[in-house]
Parts: sequence; C-alpha cells; structure tokens
Amino acid sequence: MLTARDIMTDRLVTIGPDAFLQEAIEVIMKMQVSGLPVVAADGRLVGIITEFALLATAYDATTACETVAQHMTTDVLTVHADDPIRAIADRFIVHRVRRVPVLEKGRLVGLITRRDVLKAVFEAEPQVCGHKR
Repeated sequence: MLTARDIMTDRLVTIGPDAFLQEAIEVIMKMQVSGLPVVAADGRLVGIITEFALLATAYDATTACETVAQHMTTDVLTVHADDPIRAIADRFIVHRVRRVPVLEKGRLVGLITRRDVLKAVFEAEPQVCGHKR
C-alpha cells in the first residue's frame, strides 16, 4: 500500500511568514509552483500561501509590500507521512485543494500535489482501455 512518504516531494520550497508578498511571487514564478508552505524559524509549518492569495496584488500593488503572514492560510489541511494514498486522494476531493503538506512528528517533511497522487495511482495500477501503453 502506497503512503504519503512514498509519493511526496521532499525537496521543499518554503517561505517565512515575514517575507514580503513580492518575494513569494518571485519564488513561485522562479520555481514554477502554485503555492508555498510557510515555515517559522523553528521549522514549524504555520501556513500556506497560494497563487490565489497572491492575486490581491493585482488589485492593489501596495500589497506586494505586505507580509506573507498577512495573507497566508493558517488553517492548513495536512497529512501524515504514513497516511495511505487513498485517504490522501479523499482529502483532495473533499477539500478541493491543490497541495497538502506532509507532517511527521509535527514537522514538515514533504508536499503532495494532486498530480503526485494521479501519477502514483496510474503507475501502480495501470489500466488498459482497449489499447496498449
């Protein structure tokens, strides 16, 4: 049975809560990701900042100088490193999120996207629908 640990990305791109939104936008653009876990100096996950939240800068350019902490989501849906892949898929479906941080002993150890789940399921249980792959 596949778990979060098996499919998560452990090369994390994070940002601190005191960073400016402009910095978050630069990181998202450079790294080609759609959101960033927000991590405190002690390594605790304190939130997540997404492209959606950063769209506020389109309406008011001065928000680019506000902090990530002012715009991040603090009620973050997370999974445990040992959670099975089907339970993770359920969370994506029910909560309609794009990514979930993976925690182990309360610390951020990885990140899973919807695409990670699809890829793992497709590779683990290939379906042949009238043609060969």
